[in-house]
Amino acid sequence: MFRPIPALVASFAVLSLVIASGATVIVADMHQQAVQDVERSLVGLSTILADQADRALQAMEVVQEGVIHGFHEANVSTPADYAAAASRMDLHTALKARIAALPQINAITIIDRTGKLLNFSRFWPIPDVNISDRDYFKALAADRGLQRFISEPVQNRGDGAWTIYIARKVTAPDGTFLGLVLGAVELGYFERLYQRIAPTDDTVVSVFRNDGMLLVRYPYRDRVIGKVHPTTGAALIAAKNPSGGVLRNVSPIDGHERLLATQALAGYPLILSISRTAEASLAPFRRQAVVVGASAALLVACIAVLFFLFLRQARTERRMASAEERARGERDLRAQYERFGVALDNMIQGLCLFDADRRVVVMNERFAALYDVPAQLRQPGTRVEDLRPHVLRQQGDNAGGWDMVMMPPMPYASSRSASIVRLSDDREISVLRVLTPGGGWLCTHEDITERRRSEERLRFLARHDALTRLPNRLQFEEFVARELAICADTGEDVALLCLDLDDFKHVNDLFGYPAGDRLLCEVATRLRALLGKRCVAARLGGDEFAVLATGLNGTKTPAVAAQAVLDALSAPYADGERWLDVGCSVGIALFPRDGTTCEKLLSASDMALVRAKKEGKGAYRFFEPTMDAAARERHRLVLDLRAAIGTEQLELHYQPQFDVDSNRACGFEALLRWTHPEHGPIPPVQFIPLAEETGLILPLGEWVLREACREAASWALPLGIAVNLSIAQLGQADLCEVVRTVLEETGLKPERLELEVTESLFLKGSARSQEVLRDLKALGVRISMDDFGTGYSSLVTLQAFPFDKIKIDRSFVSQIGVTSKGGAIVRAIISLGESLDIPVIAEGIETEEQLSFLRQHRCAAIQGYLRGKPRPIAEYRRLIAPIENLRVA
Repeated sequence: MFRPIPALVASFAVLSLVIASGATVIVADMHQQAVQDVERSLVGLSTILADQADRALQAMEVVQEGVIHGFHEANVSTPADYAAAASRMDLHTALKARIAALPQINAITIIDRTGKLLNFSRFWPIPDVNISDRDYFKALAADRGLQRFISEPVQNRGDGAWTIYIARKVTAPDGTFLGLVLGAVELGYFERLYQRIAPTDDTVVSVFRNDGMLLVRYPYRDRVIGKVHPTTGAALIAAKNPSGGVLRNVSPIDGHERLLATQALAGYPLILSISRTAEASLAPFRRQAVVVGASAALLVACIAVLFFLFLRQARTERRMASAEERARGERDLRAQYERFGVALDNMIQGLCLFDADRRVVVMNERFAALYDVPAQLRQPGTRVEDLRPHVLRQQGDNAGGWDMVMMPPMPYASSRSASIVRLSDDREISVLRVLTPGGGWLCTHEDITERRRSEERLRFLARHDALTRLPNRLQFEEFVARELAICADTGEDVALLCLDLDDFKHVNDLFGYPAGDRLLCEVATRLRALLGKRCVAARLGGDEFAVLATGLNGTKTPAVAAQAVLDALSAPYADGERWLDVGCSVGIALFPRDGTTCEKLLSASDMALVRAKKEGKGAYRFFEPTMDAAARERHRLVLDLRAAIGTEQLELHYQPQFDVDSNRACGFEALLRWTHPEHGPIPPVQFIPLAEETGLILPLGEWVLREACREAASWALPLGIAVNLSIAQLGQADLCEVVRTVLEETGLKPERLELEVTESLFLKGSARSQEVLRDLKALGVRISMDDFGTGYSSLVTLQAFPFDKIKIDRSFVSQIGVTSKGGAIVRAIISLGESLDIPVIAEGIETEEQLSFLRQHRCAAIQGYLRGKPRPIAEYRRLIAPIENLRVA
């Protein structure tokens, strides 16, 4: 009666092992799939949100670029012009209208060079606020080459909201720093946006700077914004891969273990991070794992209990019939199988377990539903040979992986690699097979159709414009690079067309942005209709598109292609019951003549587009080398100027200054001249601004100061020598030490040296200027204000610093005898100097009438062509001789 007990024990052990192995494999696969699903979801969402943040910031820079372009078109060249242009109420109204449809923009502010607000999109009249203490102002004011700055998050002085600022520098044509156009992005906008789109409560969306500083976090957390967090997941990913990635770590901010993905913004030094807690994101997996584990454990436990009861019953009821014992065991076993079946049927994967004889042991409902398995093939004991033909009848056109379906894996096959098969109804199934002890195998089948479709959508959005469905800049550049490589081998002609819609802004202004979006979609449709084989069109941003035209020949020339684009895009657009008329301008760059890379061709075609716009719009223009010849010439001139320092190409000319009452020379102004070995004399108005922009003004200024002082120290008479001081020199940390050293080396007395500073230069330096100038006066050097009256606040400047001399600008002197207003201004300046006990010198004296006027109104000194042009000092030896030779005829 008890002979079968060893066999029963072995059977129970094998079954328990199979159940435990199957449950372990299922749980491991479920965990891997759960982690991969969460990571894929986070990567896709981070890509979309990073692109959205990039576009939000680009939209603000478009507004800033428009304001700066407006200043350039208005020929703003001086601080006074800039203040007048920036302080207009119509500009305030325009700024307010421009950002009305851009919720990410808190405000657009226009700042002058001292940090004072000139215009503000949120208020009128403009509040009296100065931001010269902000980091972005200091950085842009100090660094001539820096054009854009993204600030640390700060609390807005207007409403206290946390805000980051993107500052753009405004400069005059000569490079003079005029101020800033400041865009304020309220971080709360991103927090509110991420609040609406956060898929789960445990999701955290953050924006970091590249240095690890946290700018935005949703959910908001106190005292972490604006601080650098070097151990966050975003910082760790950026250290390995700046473009982005995935990671699982413990957040230093909230202490939770998180799965996170990051994506770097394309146009800004920012990183977008999105994460979920491991606990919450893997909660569904844990619930399923608990169900599977509990079911398996319960089944094993029940089998063990059943075995124990069976043995005890066998001992206590030896007389019970073996048939009755067998029936009871079968009933209990069926009950356990039913419980196990409930767990299996609630899995998201279809599962089928086969034994070593290639027969079905377990098949859950999900597996049967995936392949519509009939009832007779679901039963345990069904042979693989009977089940496999039914499954294979549902294979799709792509038969990849079907040869392994319902077959045991090879012993050396990886237990983690899955095969993808496609059904005839286009569903995609992921199949994973694992060998089990005893020669059987377990396979899981999961429907991944929706997941794959979501991944395809995300991949499409990452490389296409979301509105027009055209390729974006990234895909366009890759396509162009491939085509250029092909054409370089074949010698085929290629043209890159950069096109921009004319008057597109009027459509948005008159009919709203939805109408503008519909128009852009229609433009994309027309461009697609024009494209031939191996041609591509892309939307670069706003209303700017690009087209790569290939297959060019004697009939289809670049001009023909461009005219086709103009004709197609200039035709009226139907928008409901109304018609919209917009034009188009096209710039053309040719490969390889105008460039051999996408970047160079885009740059060249953009320059041609600008020329087409300037010449009347609605036309196409080819790129010409002369379009950037000025830039190359400027670069060569800078190199030549650098090489000229310390050579005979540079020399000083001296213009005499005369006392009006005695008509005697009282000093000279030293003026730098450059004779280029190829181009001859270069005007100072051409090379001095270049020197200031490139920093060459520092060695040039020191050379001028040393040469002028050395020359003046050799004169027989102690006449004064005036040297101009630039703003770059005024910001030089060791300027006072340089002047002291030059005076000591040349032996010139400090009171004979006069340093001339313009009022605009003095204003740019602010408090720092006053400090440096006071240190120079402490050396005994005289300080004079040049070009008096051309700045913003001359009287305030005179009150702020005790100047030794005032120099009337030549623009006022030239009006003497021409307009009554010009003479009145000169009289007022002379009277002002007398009241402040400051000598006044007038420059630009060219007529006896001007000299008579100045003598009549008691001007102290004069300087101009009437008494002497800037010449080498050798021509003025009679003026620096003993006093009996100083009188001028």
